[in-house]
Amino acid sequence: MRDRWYADKRDIVKWGGIIHLLNDKRLGIKKVIQIAYYREDKWPDFNFKENKIKIPEKVLKHFRDIKLIKSLDSRIEVFDQIFEHKTRQQYTDDLCKRLSKMQNTKIVFLDPDTGLKPQGCKAAHVKCKEVAQIFDSLKPNDFLVFYQHRFRDSKWYESRRTQFKDACGVAEERIGTWSANDIANDVIFFFVKKG
Repeated sequence: MRDRWYADKRDIVKWGGIIHLLNDKRLGIKKVIQIAYYREDKWPDFNFKENKIKIPEKVLKHFRDIKLIKSLDSRIEVFDQIFEHKTRQQYTDDLCKRLSKMQNTKIVFLDPDTGLKPQGCKAAHVKCKEVAQIFDSLKPNDFLVFYQHRFRDSKWYESRRTQFKDACGVAEERIGTWSANDIANDVIFFFVKKG
C-alpha cells in the first residue's frame, strides 16, 4: 500500500468488513494484522506564493500515516515493513515467521495496492504462491482476508476468486466476500477461514 491511497473511500468498505468480522464473538478473533505491503511515497514540493515548499511532516502524518488505523481498535496491528518488489520473497518469509509465532486467533489482512497478480507481477500485486505460503502459516480458525481492485475484464471478480481459492487450496464455497457498490464499486474483499 502506498501512502497516497490511505484513507480513501475504499478504506471505509475495507475496515467496515474487517471490524464486523472482528466483533463477531462467535469467531473468537483476538487480533487483526494488516499486511500493508507498505511503500513510501515521495511527496513533491508545492508552490506557495511562487516559492517551492515541502509539505510539513505533521500534515503528511495526519493524512497519510497508515499506522493511525490502530486508533480504530486496539486489536489492530500493522505489518509495515517496507515492501520492495525485488525482495518480495524475503518480505513473505519474514511475515510468515511472525504469523506462525502468534497464538491468538486472528485476521490476517493482505492489503496490496491492487490485488492478486495478473499476467505480469508488479509491486502493486501479490503472487498466488505468496498467498499460499501465508495461508499455510496460519493456524486453524484464523482468517485470511484479501483486497482486490477491479481491472479491465468483465469477469475480474470470478477470475480472482478462483485464483484466491486455488492459492488457499480450499473449496469455492469456503470463500466469502464483501463489497459496497454504493461506496466503492471497484473493490471486493475475499476471506476464508483456515480449517
